[in-house]
Amino acid sequence: MSELTSKEKIMQAASQLFYYNGFKGTSTRAITEQANVNVSLISYYFKNKQGLLEQMTIDYYENYLAILDYLMEHQPIDTPENLYQVIEEIIHYKERHFQFTCFIQRELSLDNIFIRELFSTYVAKETYFFKWIVEQITKQYNFNKMEKEAFYIQFKSLINAPFTFGNEWKKDYDWDASRPVFVNAYIDVLKKWFI
Repeated sequence: MSELTSKEKIMQAASQLFYYNGFKGTSTRAITEQANVNVSLISYYFKNKQGLLEQMTIDYYENYLAILDYLMEHQPIDTPENLYQVIEEIIHYKERHFQFTCFIQRELSLDNIFIRELFSTYVAKETYFFKWIVEQITKQYNFNKMEKEAFYIQFKSLINAPFTFGNEWKKDYDWDASRPVFVNAYIDVLKKWFI
């Protein structure tokens, strides 16, 4: 396995610290100390802490949306098994980036300029994808508009629950030691609900 670059170390440390302390509660010095790099590298790579957050968010969502685009093109939702594959892809991506996913989910509940910008670009694309899935799933039913909207909200909430309610799950599961096991068990529960 290759060694992380200084830029990658900074982003990894920031993800961990943003997860535990929030954006405002994390200083650039704390990030560089955690990453074991010179504090001037934040300015060099990202200009400042806000630039670091923006770059991390862009990287996270660009990779995530590439997966969603691929799934829309190549994975029809015409069988329960195909739906399960889509659910697994999404949840496993979010689990691989667990700390940043939890941080972003928490931040999305706030109202600020950065979040409004996220909603106007990345979150709108995710919303479109989830609504597309709901359309595929509900084709065989006579759902009215309200029922489809309720199903969409419930579906999206179920996908994001391990990352939105991390502290709730943490009570019964040791995240650091068993998160992948928990996520697989959670996916199995979702599969039962969609049978």
